[in-house]
Amino acid sequence: MFLAVGAAACVSHLPDQDLRITTAQPAAKLSASDLWKDFQADAKAARSRYFGAAVDVSDSPTAVEPQAPGGARMVFSQGGDRGVVARLLDDRAAETLKEAKAGTRLTLRCFCEGIDGSGDVLLKSCIRP
Repeated sequence: MFLAVGAAACVSHLPDQDLRITTAQPAAKLSASDLWKDFQADAKAARSRYFGAAVDVSDSPTAVEPQAPGGARMVFSQGGDRGVVARLLDDRAAETLKEAKAGTRLTLRCFCEGIDGSGDVLLKSCIRP
């Protein structure tokens, strides 16, 4: 019984740093706003579709935060103080941040976790494809 509970807990979150993203093929290509809309329309269905999948997200970040707590990230605000948060893969963060600017469109390949405790859509291990 403990093993079953432990196994279920393992699949509810993705690793923060997963090098498999460097060779992963995207299951979906969409804008951050479309990803956000999918989770707002039906969070359960969106999590079922995207959880653990590599996605290519193309959009203009509203914030580029190289020194954020927990590691470098980009934020694609979608309304109020919520949006899509893309945590960068540490091994490629400098390269990914090199030409990244708030308001300038870019594409990231990330693993999608889903809605986090803050109400944001969380993407992990993000790189420039």
